[in-house]
Amino acid sequence: MSSNFAKQFFMSSFLQVLAREKLVALVHKLHPEPVYLLKTTWHSIKSSLARGTSLKCDVVSELIDRKLLVNDPNIDQQELKIAREKTLQALDRPTILYLMMAQGCNFACSYCPIPALAKQYGEHLLSFEDAVAGIALWQKHIEEQPRDDDPYFLIFYGGEPLLNREVLEKLLPYVSDEQNEGRLPQKLELMLCTNGSLMDERLSKLLAHHKVTVAVGLDGPREHNDRIRITVNGDATFTGIECAIRQLVDDGVRVVASVTITQANIHRLTECPDFLRKLGIAQFGFNLMKGKFLIRELVGGSMEDYCRAAARGILSGLVGVTENEQLCEYQLEKKLTALRNGLPFSIDCTCYGNQIVVQADGNVSNCPFFRLDQGYVRELPDMFRIGRTKTVETWRHRLPLLNDSIVADDGILDGGGCAWSCSELYGDAMARDTNNTIFTKEVMHELIWTLLPREKADALRNGESSHWSYRRIGSL
Repeated sequence: MSSNFAKQFFMSSFLQVLAREKLVALVHKLHPEPVYLLKTTWHSIKSSLARGTSLKCDVVSELIDRKLLVNDPNIDQQELKIAREKTLQALDRPTILYLMMAQGCNFACSYCPIPALAKQYGEHLLSFEDAVAGIALWQKHIEEQPRDDDPYFLIFYGGEPLLNREVLEKLLPYVSDEQNEGRLPQKLELMLCTNGSLMDERLSKLLAHHKVTVAVGLDGPREHNDRIRITVNGDATFTGIECAIRQLVDDGVRVVASVTITQANIHRLTECPDFLRKLGIAQFGFNLMKGKFLIRELVGGSMEDYCRAAARGILSGLVGVTENEQLCEYQLEKKLTALRNGLPFSIDCTCYGNQIVVQADGNVSNCPFFRLDQGYVRELPDMFRIGRTKTVETWRHRLPLLNDSIVADDGILDGGGCAWSCSELYGDAMARDTNNTIFTKEVMHELIWTLLPREKADALRNGESSHWSYRRIGSL
């Protein structure tokens, strides 16, 4: 390496340095494949850059190869352009159709926005005709995208979708016929999101027949769940939910759980994985409370403290993760998958063009809860595409990668947060979701360290190797 190396090369504006004990992880925010080395080694490299002296070592070559050290500011701009193009291509892929089967619920969970939405828009039930029109609209979107091996998702949602059971039971064979005729992708996953209270044996077997995954809301063991998840009559719900899960599992239905992080369970999240596994839950996801409901549930407590405690609780279940293992908790798995695939961040929401939502009254939106309706599903023009709507185009600027004002900020690992929550909290859908930023930053930073195998970390600390680099299979 020439003597004018330090004058030629400098640190990329997208370099992020994370320190832990004797080690540092150097991460390119646009394609995070971390390089791990001793702090002392990194300090020596920085000093050589500052002094303009030559430094010949394998780790420097690695940093140049990863574009963490660059000799031309245009390299950063080229990398940004590539990352943005890849992200927009992903955002334009219509992977999800939400059919909001019912704008109403027989539960009255204190953190849920559905009761307020039902009061504002009416307790509608989605008609079969509007659901079919929504599927046809989704088909038009899908046909315009190149086919690949990634899955698509059709989600029966609410409110409580089983309040509209008759239409659901008509839709299941209709979707199967459309798929058999090649009008829907073969790799299509059906999901029913329910509180479980209206489940019975006949419906359970029908769901098993159509290979529907059932996502059940359950906020942990009885003492945690029943403090928050109650019926409209104020009754406890745990026993009914547990019975529904056991029925579904016995019938061979894949059951996942949606666990909202509340004041009742936030300090007991480590108990959730084992508890849910014993019920036969295949996977689960932790969800942060959002919007005005978060403020109400915290009863004057700090939102920042809540988010940090939530991150610690989720991460407490992250033990011994290796490259070949799968995580049970959905949010961690999604974020770790993004890191392993060299993506700049795991987008928190699919409202940026990836999904179509057909509301229970037949109107189309990009978000289940934020009703910026684009029109009635059977009256939309043929050229309507959700990704080309003004709402989606505007919301995409919430994503740090696509926003020049914060693109080089530490927040580039932030997945954009929730526009609905920001509208509720700050009166502005485009406001920065500071709560989610705190949560995501803590989680992503911890996950970066899980990519470093223990034996490699020991080798670095003992001076047996100068550095270790995480490389994706595709980059080997």
